[in-house]
Amino acid sequence: MSDVDTTGEFRYLADQAAALRLDTIPAHRRTRFEDRDGRAVSAIEWGTGGPEVTFLHGAGLNAHTWDATVLALGLPALAVDLPGHGHSAWRDDVDYRAETNAAAVFSVLERVGSDCQLVVGQSLGGLTAASLAVTN
Repeated sequence: MSDVDTTGEFRYLADQAAALRLDTIPAHRRTRFEDRDGRAVSAIEWGTGGPEVTFLHGAGLNAHTWDATVLALGLPALAVDLPGHGHSAWRDDVDYRAETNAAAVFSVLERVGSDCQLVVGQSLGGLTAASLAVTN
């Protein structure tokens, strides 16, 4: 196992990796980005280099929804906290439509430097992924 935070937000990774019978945990870090309007958008970056897959969670959840999936997948990945969720900033205008979320996610994808992106989402994250595909 790589060094794993046993007290903070990543404290469950060792148990998740053990349940999946994995010997290693990829590099991981919490990263803060800003969308085009200057609002904080937080994400967990997994592995090194640009992500091959970006994961978007459903309403009321956060980027950690995808921890076990990312561990099992074994590819460089990005799990985004959608606006108003997890460590991402709330919006004063309370606009959490898929189109608005897609603009925030696109701001992040522009900054992570990945040319090839597969975006996977569930619920609100799925709607956001679909909106991202048609608008950006």
